[in-house]
Amino acid sequence: MKLDSLTAEAGEQTLPRLDWRTRWRRWWRAHGATALLISPLLIYMLLVFAVPVIYQLAFAFYSRQLYRGVLWLPVPDFTLTNFVRAFTESEYVDSLAWTLGVALFTSAVSIALALPIAYFLARYKAFGKPFIELSFLLPIFGEIFTLYALAYALTPSGPLNWLLMSLGVIREPLQLIRNPASVIIWMSIPTLSVLLIRGAIAGVDVMYEEAAQTMGANSLQTFWHVTVPLAKKGIMGALLLSVSGGVGAYTLPLVLVGPNNIWLATRIQREVNPFYNYPMASALGVILTAISAALMYLYLRTQEA
Repeated sequence: MKLDSLTAEAGEQTLPRLDWRTRWRRWWRAHGATALLISPLLIYMLLVFAVPVIYQLAFAFYSRQLYRGVLWLPVPDFTLTNFVRAFTESEYVDSLAWTLGVALFTSAVSIALALPIAYFLARYKAFGKPFIELSFLLPIFGEIFTLYALAYALTPSGPLNWLLMSLGVIREPLQLIRNPASVIIWMSIPTLSVLLIRGAIAGVDVMYEEAAQTMGANSLQTFWHVTVPLAKKGIMGALLLSVSGGVGAYTLPLVLVGPNNIWLATRIQREVNPFYNYPMASALGVILTAISAALMYLYLRTQEA
């Protein structure tokens, strides 16, 4: 013990503490180039993401006051009234429950439809395979064009009703537009989830599937008991990303249903215009952001596991 204390005292005497300027110069020599490279991204994220989120979080605790009897203005007043209303008043509860329910349902259907398509793309060399995979990205990068094309296709005089009436399936045109069912059907169509699951299945060694079939398992048993468990990381990631996208859906319900739909993102927009209820809109936005952030956190955890 005495030797250790003497050694420590000697070390303190021979190694004087560096002041903050010296430490800063040493850190800058070691990491200065990296800091300069990532500084534009950090500044961009600060201005475009962090600052708006901070303002949104602050406004969520504000109240509002009628100014000169014509205009509602947010008032700095720390209150939880907006969050209480979001979880107690029926219009907000119904909107939140509907948004989450539709996101979960459509994501489950999308993953179920994506599994066989992804397996086919991963295991077989189909003709025009690159174009097939590219088609699953079109609704993502060209969403607004595909939505308006879909809106026209679902109109009473559109090609879908014309085809069904020509085949004698229906006698009168179906009212598919301005109907939440059209949104649910479109959200259930697998797009990016096919490519995510295809990558996960492609990473599963075929040797495991061949070993299962050698032991007497048929193709379906091999798929469910060998391929799917080994590719569960990609499947869970695709599911969580699909749910996250469904929770924040705005353009799709707006185009196919209209501005008075029940989705939470549209209700947030209506709180701003025409009601000018910025504090309530911010509170709903914080709830929606928290749900999306939790889903993204779970997605990242599945990729790290």
